[in-house]
Amino acid sequence: MGRSSIIKVLGTVVTVVGLAANLLSDWVKDQQMNEKIEEKVNEAIAKRDNEKEES
Repeated sequence: MGRSSIIKVLGTVVTVVGLAANLLSDWVKDQQMNEKIEEKVNEAIAKRDNEKEES
């Protein structure tokens, strides 16, 4: 395997790894956002339920 072939393979591997890392990062951000949304919804439901009980 020549030096240029190794460089091409490494370039491809780095590109694929970079793409995978980017996709994983996006997935993590989505999961964090979903967690925040769920937390806020639960807080709103609890607040609504408390207001109902008080009235």
